[in-house]
Amino acid sequence: MLVGFVTIAQAQQGRVGINTITPAATLDVVANTTDATRPDAVLVPRMTAAELNAKNAAYVAAQNGALVFVTSGTGVAATKTANVTGTGFYYYDNATSLWVAVGGGAAAPRYEAIRGTTTVTTAAAYAPTATDYFIVTNSASGTILNFPNLTAADAGRTVYVFNNNAAGNNTVNNVTGIIAMTPLRGYAILWSGTTWFSLTK
Repeated sequence: MLVGFVTIAQAQQGRVGINTITPAATLDVVANTTDATRPDAVLVPRMTAAELNAKNAAYVAAQNGALVFVTSGTGVAATKTANVTGTGFYYYDNATSLWVAVGGGAAAPRYEAIRGTTTVTTAAAYAPTATDYFIVTNSASGTILNFPNLTAADAGRTVYVFNNNAAGNNTVNNVTGIIAMTPLRGYAILWSGTTWFSLTK
């Protein structure tokens, strides 16, 4: 009876505690560390991708943020389970009407759009610009690449260069670790915040 009274009292306060009579949140689950035979965890609904897909119509705005664990299988294209591509946790995002992977999920990653352009140059000398992302040199005798100094705020900026010359090395200036680019090879050049250096030898 006493346990019942305590439960009612806590419910009236808008908080529920498990293994505690003083819950610190709406739901407070406290581990029972004195009993090593009982597992402590919170289990969310577990189902296969097919079972989750069968419930498509059941998940609407009221279920925004709902969490499930997919035990196996993959989702179906053009449905709310389109991003379910493997075992793991998924939450329902009502804004997109899709299940989105949490830790352990295998949903298709979202890549940021490439910031920059592809430049093809046949010039004898070329200085990469602020918008260059991928540079293709297409000069029979090679191109002199003069990398300009950037600022500390540009740290991490990477420029990819492909020497598309059938013969003739590209000469590289202002880049640590590389002097020439051999024909028909690609190179990644990174700005550290203080200097350019080559990730490719």
